[in-house]
Amino acid sequence: MFTVQCIDCTHIFGDEEDEFGKCPECEKQQPASGSWAKEEMSHIEFLESEGKYAEAVSDAMELLFMATDIHYGDWPFAHKLAEIIRRLCKLGNLTEELAKHEHHWNTIEHIQMGGDPSKVAQYESTRENRKFLQ
Repeated sequence: MFTVQCIDCTHIFGDEEDEFGKCPECEKQQPASGSWAKEEMSHIEFLESEGKYAEAVSDAMELLFMATDIHYGDWPFAHKLAEIIRRLCKLGNLTEELAKHEHHWNTIEHIQMGGDPSKVAQYESTRENRKFLQ
């Protein structure tokens, strides 16, 4: 389970509440997923358009570390970033960066799934099988 704290008050959102909706305590509208990084995402898109894939991946990885912070994480945005990083690595043929990204992502999944390596392996197997079905 993950929790999110309201941007104005100290109310903690649980896993059954919409962390991007209104705070049930103070009624403050919470920002949309990824809205905190619009400027950085524009810069990454610019780098990609210039063919600077390594720089774009580096910047996206910095955002990913922020988006996966244990206290302030933005998990929908983190998943979006993970896909962007994979795509950029493939476009730029950045195999070393892709390996580093996958290692980081597997570590995140391992932690999220309670630290049980068999659950991580099961998830990876399911994800790989889903790719073949598409």
